[in-house]
Amino acid sequence: MNDFWIACGHHLLDREAGGGLCVTDEFLKAYFVRPELVPPDEACPVERRLHRELLATPRRAVGADEIAAIADADARENWRLVLAVRDLLVRHPTLEAAYLATVRSGTNELPPLFVNQLVHVILRNALDGCDDPFVLRAAELFFRPQRILPQERALLLGDEEVVGGQSPTPVLSLMSMLGAVTDAELDVLSEGNADDYWHRSDHFDMAFDLTAGGR
Repeated sequence: MNDFWIACGHHLLDREAGGGLCVTDEFLKAYFVRPELVPPDEACPVERRLHRELLATPRRAVGADEIAAIADADARENWRLVLAVRDLLVRHPTLEAAYLATVRSGTNELPPLFVNQLVHVILRNALDGCDDPFVLRAAELFFRPQRILPQERALLLGDEEVVGGQSPTPVLSLMSMLGAVTDAELDVLSEGNADDYWHRSDHFDMAFDLTAGGR
């Protein structure tokens, strides 16, 4: 069985009897080692201690006064956001329950990035065992913003982050072969290259053909 979307961290999570995803300390630690949370050399002692202690005990309580004591304003905001995510995940029995609580609350203050990451790992669990790259590429639309790639006689979608270079209308690798200049090159997912999806799934670099009558 092919694996996919490894970077979402699904292998760090446990499963409950009903198949839902249960948060683990290892999954929480993956948030704390993100580059924006690793204290730089000039970080204050409060930030360094917080980072060190959360890596040792990812679920320990953190008060607002402790966050306020961090010297750097950007670091304070980063920690406030990631701890809000941590508390959300710990507060609910499964990641699926945490997601439902978030979207039903009507007061969601989490950045879209974190919501998309939650959807990403939930879909990875729901699609476990799927062997159709076209289904998986279509599922990316639920957690990866897309950009329409205008092409003659075709309606194509490309991952916005991948194609979001300086060119307002990125072209495909086929076009680059004809001498076009572009900031991003994508292959269109097709029957001929579908097997490539498995080793490229974490790169999000395959365009999706939505042309009527296609696969």
